[in-house]
Amino acid sequence: MRLMPSSAPPAGPRARATAARKESVLEAALSCFIERGIDATTIHDIQRRANCSIGSLYHHFGSKEGIAEELFLDGIGRLNRGMLRRIRRCGSAEEGVRAVVEYYCEWSTRNRDLARYLHSRDIDFSEEARDRLHELHRSYIRDVFAWFAPFLEAGQMRLLPEDTYVPLISGPIQEYVRRWLSGHNREGPRRVKSLFADAAWAAVRSR
Repeated sequence: MRLMPSSAPPAGPRARATAARKESVLEAALSCFIERGIDATTIHDIQRRANCSIGSLYHHFGSKEGIAEELFLDGIGRLNRGMLRRIRRCGSAEEGVRAVVEYYCEWSTRNRDLARYLHSRDIDFSEEARDRLHELHRSYIRDVFAWFAPFLEAGQMRLLPEDTYVPLISGPIQEYVRRWLSGHNREGPRRVKSLFADAAWAAVRSR
């Protein structure tokens, strides 16, 4: 189960080798967590799937819980960076709003297991990991709002509290995808992305 590359590889052979080992562990952990669940997975399950030493796991992640946290944070980071790259290619507010919905549908379909993991409620975050997660969310909302700001000034979008744009645009499709991943919705996200993109734009466009 391969994780999609999220950014340029680190410079230098040693740094690249370390990054590759860590990514291999995260891929192995994702497979184990999806197959067995987090609680039923042991660190030795991950070690065997990743074909690495137990010492390497403890060195890079500290514990099974550390692996679970890093997998979640890495997944959110990948999703956010990909989303920002997508909307920054757009030329209007409407195009950007639709891109947010459409990218999330496409990403969740291509990365179904990782998307399912990101919707998991089984992760018990440490305080440090929780702080990192909050910063990821704050940074993403800040960057999205900064991209939309010129279109707000041009009157293409409603003037709303800054923290409301991402939930209004992304919230409904995220809930739909969550239900699809859990087997409650039969139609895949790609089949309904235009419907949700229309609704997202209607929620934030200028009246």
